[in-house]
Amino acid sequence: MVEFSQMSTSPQRQPIVLVVDDHEDTRQMSLLVLRHQGFDAVAAEGAAAGFAAACSNQPDVIVTDLAMPDGDGWEFVRQLSTDTRTKGIPVVVLTACATESVRQRAREERCAGFFFKPCAPDVLAGELRRLIAARVQSV
Repeated sequence: MVEFSQMSTSPQRQPIVLVVDDHEDTRQMSLLVLRHQGFDAVAAEGAAAGFAAACSNQPDVIVTDLAMPDGDGWEFVRQLSTDTRTKGIPVVVLTACATESVRQRAREERCAGFFFKPCAPDVLAGELRRLIAARVQSV
């Protein structure tokens, strides 16, 4: 098993998590929690900014809400999964839309994870670590 401290390619680099959410308070709280959990976290407000951040930061994992001020969250997920620059990055959906049909759609869209808001920070962090470790092992 890969230790969390061994997951990055350089000793100083912490795993990067991109948080895409339309609410400023949620983005700021997510950044605070993820950084406290040992991640290098960055945030974006919507689909366009999220995609640009994914391309420029090359995060180890993306956590996204489905509510987007500038488009459809599912379209954002599809864009990430089809673009050569981002298609290998695991995407975790974190949404307040707590229905089984939304969870099923996340499976169909091949999201790596799915959580309803609110989600316990340690649960989310544990899943992100697992996804990052699996990605590192597959490279």
